[in-house]
Parts: sequence; C-alpha cells; structure tokens
Amino acid sequence: MRPKPKTIPIMLAVAALLAVAVFGYVQPGKTQHMPVRILFKNNGGKVIFSHLTHHRDYQIDCAQCHHDRQSAPVTENDSALACGSCHPNEFNEQFVTEHIDSFKDESYCVRCHHVEYSSVNFDHDEHTGFASDCSDCHHGAEIEPEPQKCTNCHQEKPVNGLLSMREAGHESCANCHDDMFDKGLSSCKTCHNSVDMTKYQGDYTSCSDCHDVEVRELVIPRMNAFHDQCLSCHESMGVGPYGPDECNQCHITR
Repeated sequence: MRPKPKTIPIMLAVAALLAVAVFGYVQPGKTQHMPVRILFKNNGGKVIFSHLTHHRDYQIDCAQCHHDRQSAPVTENDSALACGSCHPNEFNEQFVTEHIDSFKDESYCVRCHHVEYSSVNFDHDEHTGFASDCSDCHHGAEIEPEPQKCTNCHQEKPVNGLLSMREAGHESCANCHDDMFDKGLSSCKTCHNSVDMTKYQGDYTSCSDCHDVEVRELVIPRMNAFHDQCLSCHESMGVGPYGPDECNQCHITR
C-alpha cells in the first residue's frame, strides 16, 4: 500500500528530525571551559557563584582569582585549574595522595615543589686542613675503626635508632660551623646545589622538611581561600557583601 501524497512531507520531516536527533546523541559533548554558575556546598549554607557574570559583566581577569594563569597564557582551548586542585577542604593524607590527579600534567608540580637539592658543596681535602683529626667529623674508633662514608650507616630516614643522613650531616657540620647555624641559614643553597625543577624527575620533598610553619599556612584551606579572595575584592571595590554580618548574601541557609 503506497502512502498518500499528503503524508509524504510529514514522513520526510519526521525522518529528518530523527536523523538530527541521532546525530546529536552520538556526538561527544563539548567541554564547558567556563561554567555559568558554580554551586559550593558547605556547612555554612550553599553558595551559588555566578562565574560568567563576574568574568564577562564585571570584566574580572582570570588571573585575579586563578593564580595558575599568572604564569601561563590562556588559549582558546585552555581552562584554569579548579580551586580545589590546590586548596583542599582539609590538608590530610587523602589530599596528599590524590592531589596530583587534579593537575593536567607534571609541569604544575614546580609551582609548589619549587626546589630540590642534589649534591653538596663539600671539599673534603679543604676540611682536613682545619680538622685536628678525622674524629672531628667522623665517629671515634669505638664506633668506626676507620672513617667511612656517612651513608654506610645513616639512611634517608632514621633506622634502628640512628639519625637520618640529613640530621647526622647537619649535626656534624654545626659542631664547627656554629656561627652559621646559630644565626640560622637563610637558604639551603649555602651548602647544597639546587636542581633545575623544570626537568626534575625524582620524588618531591615534603613541605615540612624545609618549612617550619604549618602546611595550612603555606597552602590555605579552600574556605579561607574563598573568603580572602571574595571579601577582599568586594571590599576594595566597595560593592557587594564583605562585612561580618552579610554572610546570608552569599550563603543560602535553607
């Protein structure tokens, strides 16, 4: 049975719409580099942040909030890092383990892990001219009959009650160089050679090995980062919420 002439245009239109629908379904969705709005969930009440309005209408440059953009130009297909890549809700073991997956590639590592050291500027022959004998630096015969390399016993971390190589070396050096250690060393470069971090392939030293302050003072938590960034900007512009009694202008408590 042939279709009636009146139904042919309808069938063709339905077929065209079906083809468009199938084509749209199988095509991969485009990544949205700049979200229109972002929902932040927290104990103080949800915050709906109009990302597009702040950038497009208020003409706020990406680098003003996203620090990673300050040293890397934005391309058409590029996007800034999410704030949570660097600023955790809590700086705990889980964040330390998983944070590397938040970055696009390893080039971002050097922004926090800004230095590693390799060899030590140590001239053994020069030091023998100042020492009365080997035991000024090495242990006496009761521990090592003949002077040997410190690494023969002292490892990277304390083992069997022995000091780590770092602690043992510093303690031995400080016995003579008390003038340097008492004043406090301004940099490890006094004795150690730094490496080119853009080509570094090894494991990164923990922050606490070089920095005496708590990690949360080096990398502030996400809530502090947002409050500092948002409130300081609003206050400098003299618009929007930034006072201590204006929390409900951003946070939705219901």
